[in-house]
Amino acid sequence: MIETGFERARQVRRTTLTAVLLLAALGAPLRAGEEAAAAPLQLEYLLLLTHPNLHLVSVEITAGKVAGDSLDFVMPAWSPGRYAIYNFAKNVQEFEALGATGQPLAWSSLDKQTWRVAAGRAGGTVRVRYRVFANDLNGSFSQFDRTHANLNGPSIFMYVAGHKQDPLTLRVETPENWQLVSGFSEDSRARTFLAPNYDRLLDTPLEASAEIKLEQFQEQGKTIRVAVHSYGEEADTAKLVAGLKKIVGAEMAGMPRPDFAHYTFIFHFAPELTMGDGMEHLNSTQIMLRGSANNSREEALETAAHEFFHLWNVKRLRPAGLGPFDYTREVYTPSLWFAEGVTTYLAYLALLRSGLWTREEFLERLAEEIRAFEEAPGRTLMSAESSSFYAWFYDRAPQMQETNFANSTISYYNKGALLGMLLDLEIRSRTRGAKTLLDVLRLLYQRFYEAPAASYYGPGRGYEEPDILQAVNEVAGSDLVAFFENGARGVGPLPYDAALAAAGMTLRVSELGGAPPGLGATTTSDSRGARVLDVRPGGAADRAGIGRDDLLTAIDNQSLVTESLETRLRAYPPGASVPFTVERQGREEIIFLTLDPPDQKSYAIRERAGATAEQIALRGQWLGR
Repeated sequence: MIETGFERARQVRRTTLTAVLLLAALGAPLRAGEEAAAAPLQLEYLLLLTHPNLHLVSVEITAGKVAGDSLDFVMPAWSPGRYAIYNFAKNVQEFEALGATGQPLAWSSLDKQTWRVAAGRAGGTVRVRYRVFANDLNGSFSQFDRTHANLNGPSIFMYVAGHKQDPLTLRVETPENWQLVSGFSEDSRARTFLAPNYDRLLDTPLEASAEIKLEQFQEQGKTIRVAVHSYGEEADTAKLVAGLKKIVGAEMAGMPRPDFAHYTFIFHFAPELTMGDGMEHLNSTQIMLRGSANNSREEALETAAHEFFHLWNVKRLRPAGLGPFDYTREVYTPSLWFAEGVTTYLAYLALLRSGLWTREEFLERLAEEIRAFEEAPGRTLMSAESSSFYAWFYDRAPQMQETNFANSTISYYNKGALLGMLLDLEIRSRTRGAKTLLDVLRLLYQRFYEAPAASYYGPGRGYEEPDILQAVNEVAGSDLVAFFENGARGVGPLPYDAALAAAGMTLRVSELGGAPPGLGATTTSDSRGARVLDVRPGGAADRAGIGRDDLLTAIDNQSLVTESLETRLRAYPPGASVPFTVERQGREEIIFLTLDPPDQKSYAIRERAGATAEQIALRGQWLGR
């Protein structure tokens, strides 16, 4: 549902354009993210990196060949690849507008992210200036300090409404001794770049610093660059680059030759970073990790395998709605489980194929994905498609009110990875090893990305959810609608046993040795005991009436200050009725809990005894011989 303010502002912008009035009269509304066919502007962007101590980035946008009475400058509300409304306009300050001779132009705010400039007396040129506060090292935000500038377009650059499709020039002024690395150019000394449209500007993050370590290698005639910025110890990049070579080689061997001349990995290693991140772009990626290039290399390579595969799945082959973008509001798709989750699985497979992971490490990671999903209470409530559609609620979105997400949601990454594994095994089984899930990706890539362009955004068009099923059916040579109804659209049990059996494998689930009886709740340590964070429906805590925020201070009069909850619970067998001292809202009471079997279980994928020759052959094809 569109908020009233957004819709009103967008309608005002539309009515300023004759072409849009004509479309409205003909009853042909614009698709989400598309721009009206207005006469192109001559657009130049200037980025000034001059105030690192204040974390302020200065931006100047010059629009030439202006013919109308006004221009609307809009700051995005979100960043593609991160499905959360961040309202980047909150960090914009000191906005001003000037005409051709430098005369001040009147402007007004239409809503929280739109500035309307009176252009009637501008002399055909409107120049706006503003500054952006940037001090977050993150795949969606930006950071500018004395060591570097890491700039993600949506948090920095406004666009001119009705002109996202216009080509533009970007000039960047940096301190003299800084290198500038981006997907725009292989030359770190370049400071002027051409972008075919605003979307490409936003899809090309910039990293500028005097402290960048830059290396490169070739794969299939493509230049792959590796840029490392580190706050910690001196980065030893040799092993990182060696691992990237293996990943890039494995993934490029399985997919169509990409249509770029060069691709850039931008790594950031920061000891004090609170949360890592990775973000895909058309011909680059940004990866931020806590630690150093030396002690975080394995995590860096795993993230890189995921982000690099995105150059096919998401950045080129993409769900409908994900390009061209409407940056003012949410853009919905039920297909993130395929775009992100299947990418996760195929990245795992690439790590195996590259030799960076052993067969045991690959199976261990898949078993961990199964454990995470099976222990998620939301698996019986939320489908993979619903998790994708409602990503805007929880994809690193700020939460000011309490939610029940722990019990009511699942991760489209997690279930999507499992669906990818199951689909891959199902396709291999039904085709006797002749086809795999990669054949589905290649077919969709050909059918949608290599199709005629549907908009200014770039080659091809987006797919709809039924298109995935159609491609799977064609590759498998049989009907998998029941699989999709249960796996993607439904919440039923996933068919691990049947899929793994086709490869002579089995899933073993057992109680974890030494695990305490289950409480059916998530807790955190408190100075006076254990604070309840979430209660799982139907578990011991739920049956006893324990709720979120309750403070558990003792078990059978044994303090939870001097010993941990887990240690105290080990003294009792499952099924025991145990008195807990519970404090809630300043009152203390005794509540008896009948303990569950251990919450923690061990999941492992093992070879099945008595596997047939055909199953063993399929296993070898899947895992490598």
